[in-house]
Amino acid sequence: MSGSGSGQNILFDRSTADACLDYLKNRTGMNLKLLTSTVGGRLAYNHHVWSSMSSKSTIEKFWKQTLAQIAWSRHLDDSINSLIEYLSVRRQNEWLGPVLEYLPEGHVFRTTVYFIVGYDNIVYDENVALDLNSRQFHVDSREAIYYLIHEMAHAGYFRYRRMPDLAGMRTVGDLLDVVKLLTHLEGMGVISPMKLRFEEGGLLDNDYKILLDEMERNKRIHDYFGILSRLESSRSQELHNEDFQVMDQMSGRPTRLWYITGCHMAQRIEEIHGVETLRQLVKMGPEEFFQTYRDLKHS
Repeated sequence: MSGSGSGQNILFDRSTADACLDYLKNRTGMNLKLLTSTVGGRLAYNHHVWSSMSSKSTIEKFWKQTLAQIAWSRHLDDSINSLIEYLSVRRQNEWLGPVLEYLPEGHVFRTTVYFIVGYDNIVYDENVALDLNSRQFHVDSREAIYYLIHEMAHAGYFRYRRMPDLAGMRTVGDLLDVVKLLTHLEGMGVISPMKLRFEEGGLLDNDYKILLDEMERNKRIHDYFGILSRLESSRSQELHNEDFQVMDQMSGRPTRLWYITGCHMAQRIEEIHGVETLRQLVKMGPEEFFQTYRDLKHS
């Protein structure tokens, strides 16, 4: 499928999802080889290696483990094909507008969206993979659109920033810089589909329930800045294994601290300065994003 209208170069590739379904239906070495040879299959594996920081898994082992707990069924096959059809039917201008609203003026995508099964909804450089086995997508198909907007926001962000070198972190300061960048990244990812979600009543995702719950939202924000303050006070120290728990606290369920806090920061900046400031901050980077937010609190 192509989405190259309005000067945008956005392609949709279902070959990895098809290869996943073929492997699930018949788990042969040949079908595994076909899966691991797809561009989307390699993209998901590269993301796994990047995010795990120390993975020694081969691509074959990665995909065997990823799909080990998923059983093929006609229902699964039909559901995934229905999602692909749904994503192709919803016009690009319905979901591209919310993405571009929060990216710098004149942004043009050079992005392929790979449909996959079983791993995650992810971005790697400027390309995206959507997991069509995501439970939320099958409960409410609109979630696939909302997550597409979220991941496309990330793809746009990485036009202006490099993906952080997670494996290269050596000091608490390195970790702090990564946390700030990923807070900015995820905050923009969460806010990008927010207006469309509210317009359509698409609030299945728990992040938005928390953002609407003032008491719980404020607790998460307080916890986030408590961790950030601790990192800032020891930024020159070498990293130890226990320090990496911060990444789980920030990104893992149920807390998802940098998703909630990053979106709250973006909301406050938009409320006071307008969306154009948020768009400029994507270009300027996380330090300026944090400084703009802190200036709000002291103004």
